[in-house]
This record gives sequence, structure tokens and C-alpha cells, in this order.
Amino acid sequence: MSEDLNLIEIIFGNNRHEIPGTLNLCLDHILEGAGGNPVDEATLSRVKWVIIELLTNAVKHSGERETVLKIRIDAAGIVLIKEDYGRPLVLVGQDSDKKIIWPLEKIVRPVDFPIYHNGMDSLCVRTDEAGRAIFFIEQLAEMEMPALLSDTSEHFGLLIMTKASDEFSYEFEAATGLNRFVCTFKLTSR
Repeated sequence: MSEDLNLIEIIFGNNRHEIPGTLNLCLDHILEGAGGNPVDEATLSRVKWVIIELLTNAVKHSGERETVLKIRIDAAGIVLIKEDYGRPLVLVGQDSDKKIIWPLEKIVRPVDFPIYHNGMDSLCVRTDEAGRAIFFIEQLAEMEMPALLSDTSEHFGLLIMTKASDEFSYEFEAATGLNRFVCTFKLTSR
């Protein structure tokens, strides 16, 4: 673990048994680092959900022994960054006819399509010119119940992180093979 005034960097061993201890270390840093701009309970709960999901995804999908979790805090907000050199993200569209695999090749950008829905919200992804995936939620006009028993998507965790954070994105550095997930939470002054 390395620290400066606004940043903590934690090496997570991609072991599910380490999740509770790592979560507590993260939350302690956030509560201490917020200083004069305390984090309200609702924001802290959202941050907790995202940390748990980031660590769980590292265990389930990375394929690597370690993941780096970085937390930056300033007056404007909290930024969680998860980095690893594991398998790149693969996104399959809601209709399964669209798929995005990193590194992006020969895709006309931006690409924008829904990848999962929970009956009320549709999780969508948009790629920008740099190939970064930006996740966002669209409200469904009518309630559409997904086939939860037969279609529990791995994208459900992405839905959790998108709904919980104010901004959520994924980047892949093709030259190094680095995966980076970035979740931002805005803090309001009291």
C-alpha cells in the first residue's frame, strides 16, 4: 500500500476472503480523507456497494493474482480506480447481436447500445473516440421483466456500479494490457 495526501493504493490479492478486510481499509481511508467535507451515509453506502463489486469482479474475472485499487479523495468527490492486467472486458448487447471486445478494432465510434436490463432500468454502454466504455442508465418506458432465472447476466454487476456511482467507465490500454475501471462519486458541500 502506498499513500499520499489524497490517494491510497491497495494491492488486493484477488481472493474472496480478502474482500471484507480490503473493504474496511477503503472505508476507513475515505472517512479519514474526507476531512472537512464528511461523506453522508447514502454516499458511503453507494461507495461500499461499488468497492464490493469491484473486488468481487477482480476475483471472478481478472484471471490475475493481484489487482490494484486506488482511492482519490478531494473536495469535489471520491474516485475509485481498479486496475489489473487480466482479461479485457467483453460486453454483449441485450439482443446478443452486438458485442464489444477490447482492444477495440475497426469499430466505428461511438458505439452505443443496451447491454442489460433489470425490468425498470436499461444498462447501456457508449464508447468514445479513445475506446473508453462509458456506462449509463436509461429508464425503460414500460416494465419489462427479464428472464432472471435463465438470463442472469454477468453485466448485472456493471448495472450495480453504474447506478451507485455518479460516473462509471472502463478503459483498456492496448500497449500494456492494463484494464482500468473508474467510478466517481460527487460530494456536496454542507
